[in-house]
Amino acid sequence: SHAVCQLRIKFHRKRNDRQGLLTLIDCAGSERRHDSMYHSSKRQKESAEINASLWALKECVRARALNDLHAEEGGKTSVHVPYRSSNLTRILRESFERDGAK
Repeated sequence: SHAVCQLRIKFHRKRNDRQGLLTLIDCAGSERRHDSMYHSSKRQKESAEINASLWALKECVRARALNDLHAEEGGKTSVHVPYRSSNLTRILRESFERDGAK
């Protein structure tokens, strides 16, 4: 499984409140089908879920990169960022939606 730690930092000043979000992720490694052939069915299911969430994360990063590229070129075409595809990408939703997130 993946490990996620999020730290939200808020700066309160008289005229200018700001906040930031730092997200640290330790992603579980993907497993090839051949490597997990002899695992229990429970372990195989867990491996499939890990691979699915890593694929969803890749798709979100790809979509965000395409949107950034379109914006740089002045285009209005927008690619949907599928952050609802997994629990991991749901947690990272704010990072994919914010303009300042890099």
